Amino acid sequence: MKLAKVVAVVFLISGAGLFATPTGINNIPTADVVPDRKVAIQSFGSFGQGSNQFAANGAGKSSLWMGFKAGIQATAPVRVEIGIDSPVAPTKAGPLVFQTKANFSPWENGLIALGIANIALTDFDRAGRPFSYGIVAQDFGLLRAHAGYGFQLNSNTALFGVDRNLRVLGRSLNLNIDLVQSADHSYWLPAAGFKFDPTQYIVLESWANFPGRGRSSYIAKINFVFGV
Repeated sequence: MKLAKVVAVVFLISGAGLFATPTGINNIPTADVVPDRKVAIQSFGSFGQGSNQFAANGAGKSSLWMGFKAGIQATAPVRVEIGIDSPVAPTKAGPLVFQTKANFSPWENGLIALGIANIALTDFDRAGRPFSYGIVAQDFGLLRAHAGYGFQLNSNTALFGVDRNLRVLGRSLNLNIDLVQSADHSYWLPAAGFKFDPTQYIVLESWANFPGRGRSSYIAKINFVFGV
C-alpha cells in the first residue's frame, strides 16, 4: 500500500486529531522504528500534579492525545517511521505535529537512528521548536542500552535508557527506565515504565516521571497495531 493510502486509512479509522510520538521508552526516542507496513494508532493521557511533555493543559491538568505512527521499508537496510500527533481534549486541541526517523544496523545487535519530531502542521505559535536527535542502541542480552543526544533551541538534552523484555503468560512484557535533562539542563528527569501486549493487536504502556524539581506525573497509553 502506498504511503498516501496508509495515511488516509489512519485518518479514517481514528476520526480525530492524530498522535504519534517516535517509538521509544518513556521520555526518550529509541533507535527502533515501527516494522514495515505496520501502523500503530495511539491514544493516551497525562495525569498527576507534575508537569510533563504531554501536559498540554498545564501542570496538574489531564490531557488526552491521539495519533498514529507507521513503518516504511526504505532502501535496504534503512527503515523509516513517520507519525502525526496532537492533543485533542479536554480543552485545548492542537497543534498537529509531524515526526519521522530512520534507522539501520551497522553491527550485530546494534542500531543507529536519526530523527526529528515536533514539526508543526498547525498552530505554529503554540507548537514550540522542532526536536532533532541521534541515538544508538545495543542489545547485550540481559538488557538493551540506549544513548543519544537531542537538539532543540535552548533545550538540548542527553538521552539515556535501558530496557529488558520478559515473557509473562506467554506475552511480551518490557520493563524500562530512562533519563533526560530538563529545563535547559537545570535538572534531570528520570522515568520508569512498562509495555505489555495482551494480544498481537494491542500494546498497553505506562510510565511515571520523577523530576529533580517539582512533583511526579504519569502517562497511560493504549496502542492498536495492524498491518497494511
